[in-house]
Amino acid sequence: MKEFLIAKPDEIKNGLCTDAYFLRTEEVLDGLNKNPQVVMELFTKSFPDENYQFGIVLGIYEVAKLLEGLPVDVYAMEEGEIFFPYEPVLQIRGKYRDFARYETAILGFICFMSGIATKSARVRIAAGNKKIYSFGTRRQHPFLAPVVEYATYVSGFDGVSNVLGAKYIYKNPVGTMPHALILIIGDEKEAFSAFDQYVDPKIPRIALVDTYGSPTIGALNALEALKDKLQGIRIDSKDFSYLIKDIRWEFARRGYNNIQIFLSGGLDEYEVEKYRDLVDAFGIGTRVANAPVIDFALKVVEVDGNPIAKVGNMPGAKQVQRSENFNDTVRLHTSELLPGKKPLLKPLISQGKIIRDFEETDNIRKRILNNISSLPEEFKIIKGGKKYIPEFLP
Repeated sequence: MKEFLIAKPDEIKNGLCTDAYFLRTEEVLDGLNKNPQVVMELFTKSFPDENYQFGIVLGIYEVAKLLEGLPVDVYAMEEGEIFFPYEPVLQIRGKYRDFARYETAILGFICFMSGIATKSARVRIAAGNKKIYSFGTRRQHPFLAPVVEYATYVSGFDGVSNVLGAKYIYKNPVGTMPHALILIIGDEKEAFSAFDQYVDPKIPRIALVDTYGSPTIGALNALEALKDKLQGIRIDSKDFSYLIKDIRWEFARRGYNNIQIFLSGGLDEYEVEKYRDLVDAFGIGTRVANAPVIDFALKVVEVDGNPIAKVGNMPGAKQVQRSENFNDTVRLHTSELLPGKKPLLKPLISQGKIIRDFEETDNIRKRILNNISSLPEEFKIIKGGKKYIPEFLP
C-alpha cells in the first residue's frame, strides 16, 4: 500500500464515498425508468448529551461544494446557525436519482462538523471570558486536522495548535513545548532556558511544569530560569489542580503576580466550568476533537409534490421561523411568515449553481459568538437547563 487510507476529493465529489444500498437504489430506479421529484430534509430528533440545549450546524459550505453542478435546489441555514431538535437545517429539492448517492457524504460532513462545533460552543460558554485553545487533532485522523481546527475556531476557541489546521483558517498556530523536550534535555531549568534561547521571541514563554512531579517545583524552576520573561505556566493534568493556589502564592510572594496559569489534559465543558475561576486559560483536546456527532438524518418529506414521510417524521417541505429571542416555529415552506419572525432556511444552490457567498472564517466566528451571547440564559446552563422543542404550526 503506497498511499494513506483517505478518500480523495474527486472520489467524494463523484459520489464514491457512499453506502452500497444507494447504488442498489439507483439500479432499481433505472430498471423502473423512475426518477421522481423529491424534497429531503436534514434534521435531528435529539442531541448526543442530555445536557445539550442547542446545536451549532456546520458543514453547509462543504455540502454546497459537494452538490455544486448537480440539477438540484438547496435551502439551508447559515453556516454556524443555532438549531434545535426537529428543525430542518438543510433541504434538497430535485430528482432523487440525481443526488441519492450523496446522502452518505452529506451526513458525514454535517454530523461530524456540527458535533465538534456544538461541543466547542459549550466549552466557550463554560469558559466565560477565559481563553480556550484547541489541542486535540492528535486524537483524530490527520486528514481531518483542518476541519477540526476550523470547527473549534469558528465556534469560539481563541486559537488552534495544529500547523496545517491553522494555515487553513489563516492563523498562527499556538503552543510552546511538549514533555518530550524536557525529558530529552533531562533537566527542567535547562529545557526552559534552551527554549528561551532558540525559539522565536514572538512565541510566548509558557513553561510546561508537570514533567517530573510537583508542578509547584516545576513552576519555580521556570521562574528561576526565565525570570521576567516567564509569561505563564501550563499544567497538563487536572489531577494537579489543587496545587494552583499554592503556585500563585509562590509567584506572588516573589513579586510575580501576573504570570498566567494554563490547564490542559482531558478537559471538557463540565471541567472547564469547574476550574474556570482557578486558571487563566485552557487547552482542550480529546473531548472536543473527538466530540460525539450530531445524529442527523436526511429524510424524504415529499414525492412528486405529495407530502409523505417515514412513520414518526412530519411530511411536507418546511421552513423554520425564528424571533429575536429564539422562539422558533416550524411551518410548511409555503406558509406565511409569522409577525416578528425570519426564515432560517435560505437559498444555497439553484439548479446546481451556488448562489450564496461563502463568508470569511472570522465573520462566521463573530456571528456564532453573537448568537451564543444572544441566547436566553436558560439555554446556556452547562448541566441541566431548559429542554426546548420548537412549536409546529403548519
